[in-house]
Amino acid sequence: MTTFAVDAVEEARTPLDTVPLGTLVEETLWMAPGADTPVVDPEGIHPLLAAVHRAFAEHRPLALSPDVVWLTLAQGVAQHIRLNAGHLRDRLVRHEERRNLQVDVSAVPRTDADFRAILETFRGLLREALGPGLPRLMSCDFSTSTDIERMAGDVVLMDAMSPYFDFTLAIRCGIPRVTLLGTPEDWRAIRRRIDVIAELDLSWWTSSLIPIADELVRASEGQPDRQLWTELYKPAAAYGWDRMAGWVMRLFPYIGQSGRFDQRNPLLAQSHAEFLKSRDAALDDFDVPGVALHWVPAGLSCVPLRVHDEPMTWRETWSLEAGVLAVTVDADGALMPRAGVMVRSGGASVDQLIERLVAEHSVVRATQPSTYWGLAELNAFHDHLASATLFPGTRPWRVRPTSEHAEVHIPLDGDDFTPVRCVVDLPDGTVLALRSCSGRRPSCFVRLRADALEPMELPPGVTAAETVLLDCETLRTPLRSRQRASDIPVVGTSLTALLLQAMEQGGSTELPALGTLADQLEDWESPSARRPLSSL
Repeated sequence: MTTFAVDAVEEARTPLDTVPLGTLVEETLWMAPGADTPVVDPEGIHPLLAAVHRAFAEHRPLALSPDVVWLTLAQGVAQHIRLNAGHLRDRLVRHEERRNLQVDVSAVPRTDADFRAILETFRGLLREALGPGLPRLMSCDFSTSTDIERMAGDVVLMDAMSPYFDFTLAIRCGIPRVTLLGTPEDWRAIRRRIDVIAELDLSWWTSSLIPIADELVRASEGQPDRQLWTELYKPAAAYGWDRMAGWVMRLFPYIGQSGRFDQRNPLLAQSHAEFLKSRDAALDDFDVPGVALHWVPAGLSCVPLRVHDEPMTWRETWSLEAGVLAVTVDADGALMPRAGVMVRSGGASVDQLIERLVAEHSVVRATQPSTYWGLAELNAFHDHLASATLFPGTRPWRVRPTSEHAEVHIPLDGDDFTPVRCVVDLPDGTVLALRSCSGRRPSCFVRLRADALEPMELPPGVTAAETVLLDCETLRTPLRSRQRASDIPVVGTSLTALLLQAMEQGGSTELPALGTLADQLEDWESPSARRPLSSL
């Protein structure tokens, strides 16, 4: 280091005003030096020139490092290469077209060390592709160079080579180990059962299950196909996409939304191997199928249980629920899905409701078992009655037949929405809609304004007949509400209780407000809780 005099002026002694670096550079994921570093505002001028200008104009000393001077020159070189990329190609690179250089990491980078390692790896990849000369030429390797200057040199090198290379950071997640519990015979039993369920017109599903079950048997015998297990959740090519395409998604034959899981899983249209080939050939991720996590039915099998206490003439409907209930952690830290069974009190008896409807109001009896699958009390109701109208001609509450259950999309942020299902028309121009359980929150009923509902516009090129994909039973396009979730009241968790209350109150539409639909949103529907796609 050396210091010397230049102009014969009196050196300024007043301190300069500084601001935190983070106030000058917005919306950064990471920066070095840190956001709290005090700096002088360059007011939009190149910082080297801003420093020289203020030193000259305000009689202040100036300090220059070889790193700053070289980075300025290197950026000029990078600009020249970009402007003359075609002419210089043969002198700089040995390949035609563009090449992709990819660095794989196991988590989203957050720290200085993370980004330093990433940039060093990119420099190494460029050294392999170009030879050592140009990377060494563009680097900051002076006695004054710190990690920050070295990283800056790496980025300038990448900038210079950007006409010839694409740079990709692949955040690869993964499962370190899998334990298959039980014995090989247990897994063979599942394999044999798959052959049996195929006879229920399920060959379109079991054709995907057979190779999965075969692999489970082999793995239980100590011969796992490790490559196949890396494709359990997300094949490598799908990292970062918000649709899941791993073979575990093939365990679910039907998907959907709003409690209507009646659409065939699109992954089952081809084998897992065929899917991987089509994905490799696709030009865009959206050209191939995938399944969002919340499209898979997360609810339990649900059976209404009619409970009678004959001496006390007490009746209720309970809900028996069972399935894969929760995730536990074993002694070795492994995540383990667990089966479970529960009983919920449904409150008032569906039988009692049906008896009163038949005796006192207008009903249409069901002529065949209902195809509705969802809330236990609605299952029980539609097994006996196709539809019903309380207080017809005066204050009608109309329970719709399942063929008229309309899906309504409630707008969230951006283009997102949450679906509900209209089931009861009230005499005051409102509609009771079912918000189906799709996660940790219980199902509930919300109250919509009918005058705020409007048909959704069909996507370009989609005909009315093709909207079966949107509303499978009715061939109708879903409706859209102009109400926001925060404006829609939750009025109850039991339709039976709501209808019995209406009977007791002469068809009154005065209903309690137990909160709003916004309070019932799942974590994946809440913008504040959403994770970036790269962490999926």
